[in-house]
Amino acid sequence: MKKLVLSAATMIAVCSASAAGFGIYEASARGNALGGALVGSTRDVSAVYYNPANMTETTNVSFMVGSSFINPFCDVKVDGNVQPKMNSGWFVVPTFYTIVPLSEDWRFGLGGYSEFGLGTKYGNYWKLMDDTIETTIMQYTLNPNLSYKITDWWSIAGGIKMSYISFNNKSHPNAITLSELDGHDYTLGYNFATDFKILDNLSFGLVYRSRINHTIKGDFDLQGVTTYHHPASARLNLPQSITGGINWDVTKKLHLGFAATWTQWNSISDIHFNLGPIFTKTEPLNWRNAWRFGWSGEYDVNDDFAVRLGYVHDRDPSARYGTTMLPAGDRHIIGTGFGWYICENLRWDVGYNFIIMQSSTRTVKGQRFDCRNSFSHIISTSLTYTF
Repeated sequence: MKKLVLSAATMIAVCSASAAGFGIYEASARGNALGGALVGSTRDVSAVYYNPANMTETTNVSFMVGSSFINPFCDVKVDGNVQPKMNSGWFVVPTFYTIVPLSEDWRFGLGGYSEFGLGTKYGNYWKLMDDTIETTIMQYTLNPNLSYKITDWWSIAGGIKMSYISFNNKSHPNAITLSELDGHDYTLGYNFATDFKILDNLSFGLVYRSRINHTIKGDFDLQGVTTYHHPASARLNLPQSITGGINWDVTKKLHLGFAATWTQWNSISDIHFNLGPIFTKTEPLNWRNAWRFGWSGEYDVNDDFAVRLGYVHDRDPSARYGTTMLPAGDRHIIGTGFGWYICENLRWDVGYNFIIMQSSTRTVKGQRFDCRNSFSHIISTSLTYTF
């Protein structure tokens, strides 16, 4: 029984950790289409996420609300045998932002967005059903920020990150037994940001996001011949990251951008969890630090309509250490979209991203777990209103 509970609690820790496999970077429809390359100059209210120091670019009260709809899927083999396709359906990732000018140099911003999450869904009785049949993880951040314009070319910002995470996993330890594990937690982190205007048309930005220490607490239930219930918890350190980027207004109509994110994944090299009053254990993960790179191009067709294109290369930190909860592998992400001013103060943005995940092989419970033809669709939309 302890072994079964231990396995379930480990899943909380391993899969709540974000990476190429479990990171959510879909912060706005425009940002998605542009590969997140908005760090040097964001030019709208989503600066609360991409670089809060860019909030000083906003001169009026602004508000944005939107959602991204994400659908990951792949072909699966275990020890060379074809299994049911992994298809978790569509996940909804909502976002909202607002910026309020407090004075000529001070801005207040508030954002709500997800940084980690998604999940997987397999057939009920596949070969690794004792690892998972269905998993859903969602993290949500509420992030107030203050920015200050020191000079005409230099701005800084800082904020508090209020992080909430929830987890649900179902598995079949055997053909007649169903196990389910639910957990959640909320805690605090912080962020700092700066922006330098190198030239009138060239800006550089830098954002630091702190490590967030979660203690996920929940309940483990086992249903079969007998019913078993036990509290479970796991300490999870979501890693710190640094993002730098540059944005260049080549002309009044053409805008180019680049962004790079370094994430300290080795800060979750092991997980400590507690399954009762006297039983604890530490599991090694040995994840490596990883980089994410994004490039963007945006063209203003006229004053009311803009078209966008982006590309992202997102490295996977898990090396050979994996889980069936999410297929591992480096990501190549192609994005496109448009922005349309419906009226003078109201803009509608639409984005589409196609994610190609490189084929990967992992050893799970002593068996070879292969993911092939791994893809994701992301459809995003948002409305921005400026008063």
